[in-house]
Amino acid sequence: MRRLDQLAIVWIGLIAWSVTVTTLHFAGLTLEIYSAISWWDLLTHSMSGFGIAALAVLTHRDRVARYGSVWWVVPTIVAIGAGFEVYEFAFKAFWHEWTLQKYVVDTVVDLGMNTLGGTVVSSAVSGYLTAIDPPQPDLSSPNHTE
Repeated sequence: MRRLDQLAIVWIGLIAWSVTVTTLHFAGLTLEIYSAISWWDLLTHSMSGFGIAALAVLTHRDRVARYGSVWWVVPTIVAIGAGFEVYEFAFKAFWHEWTLQKYVVDTVVDLGMNTLGGTVVSSAVSGYLTAIDPPQPDLSSPNHTE
């Protein structure tokens, strides 16, 4: 970030996003917002998926620009989200009061929200790449030799 160009501004925005998500998460735990507001968990997980996807795209921007594909981000989000769900199960005392069925439902919803956030980023980047470099139709028929 030696120069204040567009890429540096995007990184600063991503850092601010990460701080916001972390603050919301720890506020939710400390102030017991997760149990008081039903959609708080949905908010934090979708924002996390969005941020992780943005980080993945930014750190691999050369490959993204070269190949024009960002759909590998969605499985990446699912994998990272699954790892976090294992962490939640192992290290969070309040999860141990839940039934296994409730935990499974929560895990599926959490992974869905993570994936939704990542899909928004993947769709936006894919749309942007298509807008700046639209695919050119192949005018020759596949079975025609010239």
